[in-house]
Amino acid sequence: MGAVLLGAAGALAAAPAPDAAQAQRSKPSGAEPLVGVVVARHTLDLTAQQDGRLQVLKVNLGDRVTSGQVLAQLELEPLQLEAAARQAQFQAAQAEVSRTELLLLQSQQRLKREQRIQAFTAAEAVETAETEVALAKVNVELAQARRAEAKAVLDAASRNLELARIRAPFAGRVTELYQVPGVTVGRATPVVRLVSEELKLRFAVPEHVAPKVRLGTPVRVHLPALGLTLDGEVDSLAPEVDVSSRHQKAEARLRLDSSLRDRLATGLLADVELGPPPVSRQTP
Repeated sequence: MGAVLLGAAGALAAAPAPDAAQAQRSKPSGAEPLVGVVVARHTLDLTAQQDGRLQVLKVNLGDRVTSGQVLAQLELEPLQLEAAARQAQFQAAQAEVSRTELLLLQSQQRLKREQRIQAFTAAEAVETAETEVALAKVNVELAQARRAEAKAVLDAASRNLELARIRAPFAGRVTELYQVPGVTVGRATPVVRLVSEELKLRFAVPEHVAPKVRLGTPVRVHLPALGLTLDGEVDSLAPEVDVSSRHQKAEARLRLDSSLRDRLATGLLADVELGPPPVSRQTP
């Protein structure tokens, strides 16, 4: 399964729920707020891992999906026929191994009989039996090699069959359907966009403020479009200040309950106010 990391985008969800009053506080005051945007933790455009005709889309726009769920699949019939043929070849190779092993056992038993009665038979009889055993061993090894080859080909056919199914690499929601059933897609053709349900806030910190920001620094986030103010903390921080914008990139984890999660959409703009950095405890 191939996948390309892209920026987040979304549409505004349902209206505010009456029981979300704990998050509806007034817009924070004080220092000039920073500007941020709500994004998904992961955003991926999922592509087919082989060329083929798109047979079916199993999801709709906005659907929630689980990790490993099949979202779309290519036409399976040619691949299924190929896998069935390879399975038959492997079974034939397995039967040939059994046949050669049985012939080896028979030749070994014949050699033992000839060795027991060699005093009463010609010397050539034992030599012939020994040659038959050696040839039988070679035939077994050859059959085993052919079986291994057939198994490798079968595994490749089974893998191609699995690759025809486009699965979700993580739990999330479908935000874009790029193709329709019936079109031919390639390895680089995006089919479905998937965003994770886990949201974060991405914002930029001016260089004169950056020294005060560290992992764990609390943030207060006001979302004008929803009239909500949320709390969070910085959980990732770029190690450098951008030379062109003179800002340092940062991301914060938002504290959300399930009712608020359904109301937020990626792409929402936010005003961000930084709190005091956490006090580090030093061991005496």
